[in-house]
Amino acid sequence: MEKPCPGNRTMNQWRFFASGLFVLLLGCQPQPRPIHFGEELCAYCQMGISDPRFGAEIVTRQGRVFVFDALECMVEFERAGSIPTEQIHSRWVIDFSQPGKLIAVEAAEFVFTPQIHSPMGLNVYALPQGRYEHDTVLPRGRKLTWQEVVELVRAQWREGPPRGSPMP
Repeated sequence: MEKPCPGNRTMNQWRFFASGLFVLLLGCQPQPRPIHFGEELCAYCQMGISDPRFGAEIVTRQGRVFVFDALECMVEFERAGSIPTEQIHSRWVIDFSQPGKLIAVEAAEFVFTPQIHSPMGLNVYALPQGRYEHDTVLPRGRKLTWQEVVELVRAQWREGPPRGSPMP
């Protein structure tokens, strides 16, 4: 016979409850959410987020989501200390080839090209790694890593967002 626990529960019932709670907590990882184009404002520049080919998100460890109209606003938001780096769970960017779809920064590659005009004028778009080489319809340009994008933003925005479209 099982030893009763508080509240007339058996030890097995408590174990089942505890293991279920543990599984539930493991499944509650902070996640990105869809950007509501035409309804939300950029967390950095406060412009309306309207072009579904561009955009980005920072997801905190607590699950808070900050949305941006362009990846350069996300870079500047973080650089400005608007959120401590240790609180960031993940960074996400819009897949240019699938408007509105978010991909993790670590799974993305970036392309600078004057053939497109991004909302803040950096003219960089994001794609899943490997897509650029196989998709001949995409605007051609110079491939960049995430670190190169960060450096480009910092070089172009030394004194705040540019007044015109940057050309590295």
